[in-house]
Amino acid sequence: MFGTLLGKLFNRPLTEEGFVRQFIQAVRQAGYHDTLEYVPEEFRLLHGNGGYFNLHNAFRDYQRADKPKRTAVLNGYVATLLSTKDKAPQTFEQVRPTLRPVIRNLGMLDEVRLHHVRSEGWGAPYTVTQRPLGKDCVMLLAVDSPESTATLTKGPEEGWGVTLDEALAIAVQNLRETTPEAFEEIIPGLYLGRWGDGYDISRVLLPDVLQRAPIKGRPVFMIPSNDVLMVTGDKDEPGIGQMVEVAFKAMENGRAVSSQIYTYQDQHIVPFQAQDEALKARLATLEHLLLQGTYHTQKELLDKIHEEQQQDVFVASYMLYQQSENDGRTFSMCSWTQGVDSLLPKTDRVVLVEPQADGGARTQVFEWNELAPHVGALLTPADVYPPRYRTAGFPGSEQLKALTPLG
Repeated sequence: MFGTLLGKLFNRPLTEEGFVRQFIQAVRQAGYHDTLEYVPEEFRLLHGNGGYFNLHNAFRDYQRADKPKRTAVLNGYVATLLSTKDKAPQTFEQVRPTLRPVIRNLGMLDEVRLHHVRSEGWGAPYTVTQRPLGKDCVMLLAVDSPESTATLTKGPEEGWGVTLDEALAIAVQNLRETTPEAFEEIIPGLYLGRWGDGYDISRVLLPDVLQRAPIKGRPVFMIPSNDVLMVTGDKDEPGIGQMVEVAFKAMENGRAVSSQIYTYQDQHIVPFQAQDEALKARLATLEHLLLQGTYHTQKELLDKIHEEQQQDVFVASYMLYQQSENDGRTFSMCSWTQGVDSLLPKTDRVVLVEPQADGGARTQVFEWNELAPHVGALLTPADVYPPRYRTAGFPGSEQLKALTPLG
């Protein structure tokens, strides 16, 4: 029954990649000849004038439309993209009703920055104007239109005469005014937001909306992917456990946003402190899985940058392992090889690899938190998220004497 429910919730007959191919083909057929680069981590297109075109709404509307109407939906969004080339700037009064708050994963934002680095270099200025929301996600300002959502990574336009906080306050109020009751109970005590307008997870910024859900206790909620907001009560232990399990499936099938559980304190979003050890272990695994995907994409981008800039740097993989066959807990690990200039991800454990003259290698495994304080001078933080560290040499025997390798 539970598996059937998840299948109904997350079944997507058309993949994002398949939709992108159709969309780009339609744009080309419409006569657009400038550059189009698909950014899968952001699910949007970088087009010829340096701007981005988000595909979230287009994909959603295409999926929901009856088959005879899908071509018209697709062509409508194509026309919107074509119109961006010569679109006149709007005044603040014109744009004010369309402001919306959006929530994005930090890793996803840094992937966009790395795309910028590929074209402009590490020295080119690039900033994202945002407000922190959780451990792994932030809040940004966006402009909504019937066809697309434009995320304003640089914040309000200078000519609008408003600060980011002022614009976000207006955006949140606009969202409140377009928020009817739309929670659906998917499992006893667990509710899913069903607005389906691209701003489902943004509604965690409306505490009064989540507090109206018929839950046990105060709201606790998760936003594991860009289109999944779940809420249950802090007095509902089965509901919290089920929420975490659904989060695994949501993150697998959507664009990851956050692996954390949140609640409210004085109307502000704060982390929810789980007490159950089994629940803590599941949340740790969920965080590991999010980081594994983010580090994998980060590695691909860094490898491309180093290749194009002719830099010989090894970008180590973020590897994930299960504690044992009968234990669902996981731990992360990376390898640090002597004589290899490397960028290491922040992991639970580190394998030190010393190549030997006979072609073999001597290996030792240490806990990161025990190793790092003793070899800190050999690890320089890199300017990326999730964090990586540039190696400068290799730990010597004297440094390792005070440490106990794992068996």
